[in-house]
Amino acid sequence: MIPIIFLAPSEEKAPGGHTGKLTESEAQKWVREKLVELVVHGGPQACAKAFAVKDAALHKACEEALALRHPVPLMAALERYQGVAFGALNASSLPKDLWKQVFILSNLRGLVRGDEAVPPYKLKMAGIPGLKAHWRKHLQPLLTQLPEGPLWELLPGEHADLLKGWPRPRHTLEIVNGEGNIISHFSKLYRGRVARWILEHQQGDPAKVKRGRIDGCAWDGMLDNECGGKELRLVVR
Repeated sequence: MIPIIFLAPSEEKAPGGHTGKLTESEAQKWVREKLVELVVHGGPQACAKAFAVKDAALHKACEEALALRHPVPLMAALERYQGVAFGALNASSLPKDLWKQVFILSNLRGLVRGDEAVPPYKLKMAGIPGLKAHWRKHLQPLLTQLPEGPLWELLPGEHADLLKGWPRPRHTLEIVNGEGNIISHFSKLYRGRVARWILEHQQGDPAKVKRGRIDGCAWDGMLDNECGGKELRLVVR
């Protein structure tokens, strides 16, 4: 069975794309309309909170939000997201058929497959009141439609919370430094590298992933996790 990977979205996104109509479910429409309403009526302070940027970047984020009312530039998710994890994954050098095995938990769009079209946007989970609860509710029916196979939840806490209560077993990572301290920000790089290895080798069995070579790291143990799967411990040298 093919492995499935969950990644969090990145703040950095590639510009451009082919202009087209953004198709949407009712759940996606709710977020888009709330975001547009925020920009139109919320004022500068509310927008700054929603986007966590200021000055020229804030102006750009507001323009992108308002543009969602019309046809927008669209680009496959694994091309649009440009953060550290996605740089390490380097999806452009992988066969595009493998992109279908990656799913991103987008604050704007919910569950997004790697080859699914995404517009440019900016949005923090705390930017819209009730956004996290909204996605926790509306992701559930989408999750049941995922293909079978070993599932890797390579997510930070905020996005991992969206999957709480989902009964499907999934595997996780604990990423630590040489002293055994959990790595937070730079863990994105190693989540991307592990995702790359899993896709390249089409191997999602934790025991076999644990034998894989991840640059700059060493594997150190495997335990049961709280998701019904295994947690691998990865030590960054």
